Amino acid sequence: MNVGIVVNENKQDAAGYSARLADAFRKKGVLVFFAGKHEDSGDVYEKSDIIISIGGDGTFLRVAGRAVKRNIPVFGFNLGTIGFLTEFEKGSIDATVERICSGDYKLEERSVLDVSVVRDGVKNFIGVAINDAVVTREVIANTCHLSLNVNGAYVGTYTGDGIIVATQTGSTAYSLSAGGPIIEPGNDVILITPICSQKMGSRTIVARPESVVSIKPVAKSKKIRLIIDGHIDEKIDLSDTLICECSEKKMKILRIDPPNFYSAVSGKLFGESRTAED
Repeated sequence: MNVGIVVNENKQDAAGYSARLADAFRKKGVLVFFAGKHEDSGDVYEKSDIIISIGGDGTFLRVAGRAVKRNIPVFGFNLGTIGFLTEFEKGSIDATVERICSGDYKLEERSVLDVSVVRDGVKNFIGVAINDAVVTREVIANTCHLSLNVNGAYVGTYTGDGIIVATQTGSTAYSLSAGGPIIEPGNDVILITPICSQKMGSRTIVARPESVVSIKPVAKSKKIRLIIDGHIDEKIDLSDTLICECSEKKMKILRIDPPNFYSAVSGKLFGESRTAED
């Protein structure tokens, strides 16, 4: 087995944790490859059977976005703040490595979005969204005017700060901050959440995974951008149409002791540490 380790070098203790992790794997006869958070290529994504992300959720998203293209499972060590996608909170490295090497783990699959832009009649693939694709204004003082269609049917034109198209995984990220619902894993839906819409009664739309979501700027819009998972940034022309649809590929998360989803919501999002009986 080959293991890739991707490290967010800006996180405190990242170098020490990655070195200890690599040493533990090597003692098991595992070949280890290293990469930094912003590195796009190299042996990590070409030769690894498992990739370990050391950092926070942002690091995990970057790693998972590349790993999903090659069907490689990802395991997260959390050195960030919330750490909703990462399983281990600086836990026992030796015990974790032992369980990974012995195959004592589960693989959790989650849907991701293929994000494309239709430009001059040609559909151009932009990237995979693990959390979300956000269509928003480039200049803070400007307002977005975006036309939304789902499965070819016109839904409405939204005036505001933009629209978030999110996966179930992304339901606990930007979409939640914009008023969207929390979706339990296993419900592979597509969330469409307006951002600060001026349209009264605007709410998140929960679409089936087979749905095709298309968003197009209308004539009054100025300088629109597409942002995928907070790190892919693409300029959108007024004549472009954004297309979001569930990918045939799945994100695979390696789980050793899967956290209870509702306990994670309570502890990480709401800051609750006590049980109802306390």
